Amino acid sequence: MKKAVSGFLIALTLVFFATGARAGTDKTQTPPKAPEGYIVVEEDVAIVLSDEHENYFQKAHQAVLKKNYKAAAADIRKAVAFLKLDAAVAAGEGKKALTDSVNELEKLADDMGKGGVASAKALEQAFARADHALATAYHVKASESWVKKTTREVGYSLKTAADNLEYGLAWAGHKAEAGGKTAIRDARLVAGKLIEGSGWVPDEVGNGLEFIGKEVEKFGKQVEPPKR
Repeated sequence: MKKAVSGFLIALTLVFFATGARAGTDKTQTPPKAPEGYIVVEEDVAIVLSDEHENYFQKAHQAVLKKNYKAAAADIRKAVAFLKLDAAVAAGEGKKALTDSVNELEKLADDMGKGGVASAKALEQAFARADHALATAYHVKASESWVKKTTREVGYSLKTAADNLEYGLAWAGHKAEAGGKTAIRDARLVAGKLIEGSGWVPDEVGNGLEFIGKEVEKFGKQVEPPKR
């Protein structure tokens, strides 16, 4: 089922709407009709699929190591489809970061599809920037949701930010320092409480958002592309 959903999402250009499910919006309302050639996906689904890109990053990386660049290009494009899904529900700085990452990966895939050769290192750095963009986007989303007091939304977004920060660190070949490990761990702990709906206190949430935000910002400076 998971593969079928992934294939369907990749096959079409995607458009999304926020259902407000975790904020208590009526789930029985009729969803808007999508334009021809598009599908409508609930924001809940977008968050559930927010780590699917990593599967294709791994496949693309293995393909490059085997010098199978066309296969790598195809897997990068599949990953990009999921990044576009995330970009569609992102805002502000997060949306810009994801858009820049999508453009970088699409160019990389196009070049490889035409016979260009990319090193595993170049691929790893591009993937690290993509994961940083996702961490940024979901940290922004978590912060906005906290202002609105949609606590389960905060939980899901905070966990996703922490997960993608960890993915990005791995691709960049960096080990999280003590402060980073603590921020990721604490973000996941408070996210779990928010998702379950009990056991959290406001200061704990505020600290979780602040500390993971600082780590995401620090990581961004480490992986930003060289200025030309």
